[in-house]
Amino acid sequence: MTPEQDGTAGIPQVSLAEGPSAVRRMLDSSALGVVEIARPSLDAVPYRALVEALLTRPGFKLDFNRLEPDAALNLLCDRLLGPGVLPAERAALAADIATLVAFAGGLVGARASVSLRNCFMPGDTVWHVDRVNEAVAFRLLWPLGRPAGMRVTGRANIDMPMFRAFQRREHPLLCALDTQILRSVTPVETLWAHRPAQLEAMRSGQFPFLRDSARELEVTPGAASIHRVETPTQPGILHRASWANRHAPGLQLVITASAIP
Repeated sequence: MTPEQDGTAGIPQVSLAEGPSAVRRMLDSSALGVVEIARPSLDAVPYRALVEALLTRPGFKLDFNRLEPDAALNLLCDRLLGPGVLPAERAALAADIATLVAFAGGLVGARASVSLRNCFMPGDTVWHVDRVNEAVAFRLLWPLGRPAGMRVTGRANIDMPMFRAFQRREHPLLCALDTQILRSVTPVETLWAHRPAQLEAMRSGQFPFLRDSARELEVTPGAASIHRVETPTQPGILHRASWANRHAPGLQLVITASAIP
């Protein structure tokens, strides 16, 4: 087992200046399949007030669809904050989003899809693999204002038959739970009060199929990350959100770039 596979090597750090081609080569050759990109803290960005205002609004998930970041962000902010509020901050945030969207798209040579949310999805705290049907795909995550980073681990650290059985049983229930959370202000502890063991696993990260929690790796809090998405031709990375973000979900940007070469 390599140091990367057993969790002793850490998550490789890259910069946008290296370019999508160099980062793509690193992701393709990596056993773990994830890199992180340093980003300024929320206190250091020129749109802090805008992010903090969006975090006070009820839970939302916005899919950009074919809209450019500035148009999508303006629609969201006009609806939640009022027309024309914080225009300079909107422009600055949209510009940073556009840079990351272009970078992610450059990994596969195709337009990336984008979503933005301010809610915590408890289903994400369970180890899982993102999947799409295209041949190659990557996902860039950028959290603003989350106290803890995403956790990742190698497949060797997972009892895969037990994991697959767990997912067959739990995945539909977790999807339904996430939908309830998005539509309701009811806490997950209330919604799943009848499932105390499952709630404790989410809180602690101690799942029966995880071999060794010491072999988990954490993306640096506040950093962006890019990970491989599972497709019919490439393995995806096992990851989960931290329960430490339960009451501080932050503003989460999700960019998915996929293509059929």
